[in-house]
Amino acid sequence: MLSPPLFAITGYVRLSEVSFCMDSCSIYYLEDEYGEFLSNVTQLDSMEVLNDYINRFVEVEGDTVQCAECEAINLTSIEISDDCQWPVNCFANPCEVSECTSYPDAECVANYCEGCWADYYLDGELINCDLSMDCIDLTGIDFGDCDMVLGIGLVNDNCVNISGCDWIADSIDYSNAFFDSIDNCNESCLTISNDKITQIPTTFVVYQNYPNPFNPITTLWYDLPENSLVNITVYDMLGREVKTLINQTQDAGYKSVIWNATNDYGKPVSAGIYFYQIQAGEYISTKKMVLLK
Repeated sequence: MLSPPLFAITGYVRLSEVSFCMDSCSIYYLEDEYGEFLSNVTQLDSMEVLNDYINRFVEVEGDTVQCAECEAINLTSIEISDDCQWPVNCFANPCEVSECTSYPDAECVANYCEGCWADYYLDGELINCDLSMDCIDLTGIDFGDCDMVLGIGLVNDNCVNISGCDWIADSIDYSNAFFDSIDNCNESCLTISNDKITQIPTTFVVYQNYPNPFNPITTLWYDLPENSLVNITVYDMLGREVKTLINQTQDAGYKSVIWNATNDYGKPVSAGIYFYQIQAGEYISTKKMVLLK
């Protein structure tokens, strides 16, 4: 039996790396801006609907349903929300450096919740413009020596993470050449018959967190060339351990993790300089980040 509807719940949609319940209720979940679990979410009639909202801040409505093992909110509606407490800083208004060529009449709405999002709406409905993007070969283009991840683009016939200081190189704005995911890049730039398609990086790389400085949420990106036991730990200026973000075996691929400026006890930490160390097998890298308040 369905319980009464749950209304006006907001949070970030996450995709579970491991489904502990082994049922459709535990594939996606909602967490708050502190990274705390809120509820499993599902859409039993059309699970793929939630793919368009992964890592987005949303407002949902629905009824509580029980699957084989887990309970979840079965969505009756889901909408992108910009009502987050800690929006990020961006180089520019996302709508000024983006376009939806397949729907030129679509309205663009900028959203800064955990990213620099340019969301397009047609007749009030959210549409996905990423899959219709033109593919631009970024091989040989220098975006600067900064370690900040700009996005995913085509380099040497592969879709890879690209770092740099800005989307502009040699006075040309390449912001429209970047994709939000490897899958979108592959679909736009490569064909299934192309044996050069890869979603596995060739080297271990740790990028500078972004935003940096930050308050209070930042994202750490890294490329993992092989399956490895990964440990990501945050330390303070005195070398004391503040937070263990990851300590588990991960498959090779392009990875990221969010730190919300809390310690291992879930308490907010003070402003200052912190270090994050990423160790994967024999690889180890440490970088500095600055928390402002």
